[in-house]
Amino acid sequence: MSPNLRQDAAHGDPYACLALAYFYQTGKEMAQNINMSLEWYERAAKLGCARAHWELAQMYGSGEFVEQDNEHYMRHLYAAAGLGKPEAQMALAREYALGELVPKDDNVVFAWLSKAASQGDSLAKFGVGYMYANGLGVDKSIPDAETWFASAAISGDAEMFLHVGLGYEFGIHIMKRDLVEAARWYKYGVDMGHEKCLICWRSVLETLDGQKPETLESRTARLLSTDSQSEIDEIESALTTADTLFESGDESGAMDYYQLAADLGSPDAMFTIAMMYHQGIAVRRDDGQSLRLLARAANAGSADAQFYLASAYESGLIPADDSQIVKLYSDAAFNGFLAAFYYLGKYVDHPEVYVRRTHTRR
Repeated sequence: MSPNLRQDAAHGDPYACLALAYFYQTGKEMAQNINMSLEWYERAAKLGCARAHWELAQMYGSGEFVEQDNEHYMRHLYAAAGLGKPEAQMALAREYALGELVPKDDNVVFAWLSKAASQGDSLAKFGVGYMYANGLGVDKSIPDAETWFASAAISGDAEMFLHVGLGYEFGIHIMKRDLVEAARWYKYGVDMGHEKCLICWRSVLETLDGQKPETLESRTARLLSTDSQSEIDEIESALTTADTLFESGDESGAMDYYQLAADLGSPDAMFTIAMMYHQGIAVRRDDGQSLRLLARAANAGSADAQFYLASAYESGLIPADDSQIVKLYSDAAFNGFLAAFYYLGKYVDHPEVYVRRTHTRR
């Protein structure tokens, strides 16, 4: 942790406040303290930090860490959305579509979806297209709908296509049932080699051919039994076992299970092994091997690895130029290591805006 962090936070740097809030919330760099975390998130929010408002909205909306409070949830959600946070704009659009906490209003839904879509959010792009296609909150326009659908198809990923396909097939996710559209969106995922999209696409084609449609419950069970899901379950099981063994003092046994998870592609496991080499836990200390593993974990998407590798570059442990440091801090911030916004601010103005412009959610 930077020795200037607390001083900068005390002097009103919103991202220093955000970093302290994150460290207190996660227990990284200091003992976990949720009350202190809330205090620093609130300070960052009052200083205009959109991410702080978004974190507070999620905490109050879910009831995680704090008692659920819809008034605080909506207040911070409005603030985060107004400050340009695409996730908050999407969440606010959903609230107006559901009409549970605020009056249902398709015009407001369309307005917030459009703001998120203009920042590159693929699901928001689909949402704008869907509203044009159905004349919701805007005059119906198939050409405009197809323009937005095409943009969503280009920038989206297979998990988004699965989500959209299920919405169309079963009339969920605030969508109308449409098997032809379901097949269309599943096919985008099929073309990317997504196993679950392939299963769904084949089932929809069979239904369109006159066979009995599958229930959502049956489909969910099938998707949970796929090879890709089994691998995810195996990784989670290995990580859980590793954590349990580590907490019980069996560091060698934990290392074996962390290695199993890492071999299956878990970025978190790769990062943990890197730290174990750095600290000499269950293995002889080897900082060279630790840095190599840290780089591997960072490339695999570990926010922790991206942050600490950037720190290693910054300290001169590994030769690097500023562009590498900026990329790693930006990636870490985007992937949820919130303290990275403060460190990124040493290199770029308006780090939240920078991260938004250099990354898309999907």
